[in-house]
Amino acid sequence: MRAIKICLILIAFSTSIYAQAVGQWKIYSDMKNINDVIATSSELWAATEGAAFKLNFADSSYSVITKADGLSSQALTAIAVDRYNRIWFGSNEGYINILNTKDNSIKQIIDIFNTDKTLKQINGISIKGDSVFVSFDFGLAIIDANTFSFIDSFLKIGSFPTESKVISAYKSTLIYAVTEYGVAVQKAGAQNLSVPESWNTYSFSSFLPSYPSPSASRILEFNGQILLATSNGVFQFINKSWQPFAFQGSNIRDIIVSGNSIYAITMNQLLRYTNGQSTLLYENKNVTFNSITVAGDQTVYISSTLGLIEFKNNKARTMYPNGPAGNLFVNLSVDPTGNLWVATGKNNTGKGFFKFDGNVWKVFDTSSYPVLPTNDYYNVFAAPDSAIYLCSWGWGITIYKNNSFQVYNASNTDLVGISKNLSFIAVPDCKTDSKGNLWILNTQSSSRKPLSVFTKQNKWIHFSFSNPTLSENDNVEKLVIDQYDTKWFTVTLAGRFGLYYFNENKTLDVLTDDTQGYLNSSNGLLSDLITALAVDQRGYLWIGTNVGLNVIINPSKPKVTSNLGLALRNQTVTCIAIDPLDQKWIGTTQGVFVLSSDGIQLLHQYDSKNSPLPNDDIKSISFDAKNGIAYIGTDYGLAALQTSSVQPLQSFSEVFVYPNPFVLGDGTTSLTIDGLIGNSSIKIFTISGKLISDFESPGGKIAFWDGKDLNGSLVPTGIYVILAYDQEANNVKTSKVAVIRK
Repeated sequence: MRAIKICLILIAFSTSIYAQAVGQWKIYSDMKNINDVIATSSELWAATEGAAFKLNFADSSYSVITKADGLSSQALTAIAVDRYNRIWFGSNEGYINILNTKDNSIKQIIDIFNTDKTLKQINGISIKGDSVFVSFDFGLAIIDANTFSFIDSFLKIGSFPTESKVISAYKSTLIYAVTEYGVAVQKAGAQNLSVPESWNTYSFSSFLPSYPSPSASRILEFNGQILLATSNGVFQFINKSWQPFAFQGSNIRDIIVSGNSIYAITMNQLLRYTNGQSTLLYENKNVTFNSITVAGDQTVYISSTLGLIEFKNNKARTMYPNGPAGNLFVNLSVDPTGNLWVATGKNNTGKGFFKFDGNVWKVFDTSSYPVLPTNDYYNVFAAPDSAIYLCSWGWGITIYKNNSFQVYNASNTDLVGISKNLSFIAVPDCKTDSKGNLWILNTQSSSRKPLSVFTKQNKWIHFSFSNPTLSENDNVEKLVIDQYDTKWFTVTLAGRFGLYYFNENKTLDVLTDDTQGYLNSSNGLLSDLITALAVDQRGYLWIGTNVGLNVIINPSKPKVTSNLGLALRNQTVTCIAIDPLDQKWIGTTQGVFVLSSDGIQLLHQYDSKNSPLPNDDIKSISFDAKNGIAYIGTDYGLAALQTSSVQPLQSFSEVFVYPNPFVLGDGTTSLTIDGLIGNSSIKIFTISGKLISDFESPGGKIAFWDGKDLNGSLVPTGIYVILAYDQEANNVKTSKVAVIRK
């Protein structure tokens, strides 16, 4: 009763209740490359290279399921549905996940993943009753659908080599297994299938003797006949031999039975077999077909490398959830309004660049924007003035601002490219200085001027280096600009490996007063191979190498310090980002390390095993200071972690506290105090004015209270006043919270 009264009082004085899911992960990935699909009566499920999605037939809506929702992997390779309407997923790494569609819980089976085998992909899942047949790279397993335990597993099937790759399996009255060498059929009455004598084996050479690279993909049953989809049509099993049945001459990748028809797909054709007649229904040479399923209304769905193809009423359309156009997130940058910008690759692997506003992905590529000279954008920088600078691999620099593009390359500037092709302007990085001038790196420029500036007056100036000399063979890569407008960049291909710096001394046109220098392992760097650079909020220069982390505390007088970031010792650093609390987010080949502002304390460590990170090899990290989101790029998708590191407000408007009521003892560890300005102080009082707690905020927009008083004891049930103020006590805001002590 007392708790109810407190809640009623709270409603009377509370103006706003706000909540933020600190610690929540989201995964964003391209789901167009679909490996397998299965249809139920009301929906379709897809296993893709970017996790899973569901298509609801009633309203054509999508639901996406990723590692953030409990899947073990983003790279799904096989799918099936059991009679309890649970969805079984297999992955590239050997994980098996079972989704209970009633409560969205996910069961993980990791036995195959935990083996010491190098290749352990799940290639197929088929279900008969409560027996789940799992085909994988070194054998076949049968799992009980009720207990999720292994009934049996077979690493030696018939006369085929031990640990042969199993493509798929099927059970009728007997068990049939398709391997990389041929087909194994259980002998009638055989019980111990672990012994080779329990199987009859049919090598591909016995019935596909003249066909190059013979293979098979699927076995199923049609009108009492066992059919096999092969690289030379569909065969039937008659009198212990495989005989041609349909689609001879076609490389059949998958088949399915629907009513009196068999549907089959080749690399890019949809075929149908009915009443002894074969028909070509649909062809698309621009994609690769992977698998096929048929819904209850006879709509055919084909999984492909470019999405889900729906074939209905003799018309085809391609479908997939909104998302990025690729899963490789080479470089990231967040603009002042919180939009994420993504660069996607080089050497003809790029897919343009992406924009993500937190809800919708937009793709900028040459097909949608012909003004763009290329899709190979390797780096992106969102400047404070909201201009987006895009570094292309071969086509110079592209600037996107106010919904228009400006391209600068060899055709309209005096930039000089590589010696083999002077028009090939490869720009690996760019940044703006304090005056808004744009600085770019021009790697392997035959002019031997790897650093250029595009001034606010639209003038290009190029700089060479003689201390030490940089040649046209040197590959310049990472670029940052510190508070003194000194440009720091790395060289990683030829000449001297290490870290270079340059300052024009505020006179771009006067070259005689420039300062430049070079640091390497002889100056205290852990390694000459520099892999990442970042300037923190105190002006420290953080230097990532292939064996750990260095820092230069005063960049105006370069001196390398190695006693910070000890948690990163011997780690290969790939990227560095600084959050609003000046914490360091360090990407490595072994996941993400979060260091305290001074670099001494390891606060968090995330990898693909203890978090939803798609992959341990981190390609890029960027921080949305406005919303407190850490974006982490991998080559299997993008992870977004909601943190409490939010940029503080310039002035108090309203302070929110949540959860409200704050229940002590229900597992909630802290009360969040949101809406703070920089370096706020917090005092907590009882409703009668007694001081309960007094502490400093971490420095950002959010602080936390653990529900304890000055003596470290949990406070009793009651109403408490939260007082937030700045260092001079000129800005003061209050809020109230109801605490319920269980």
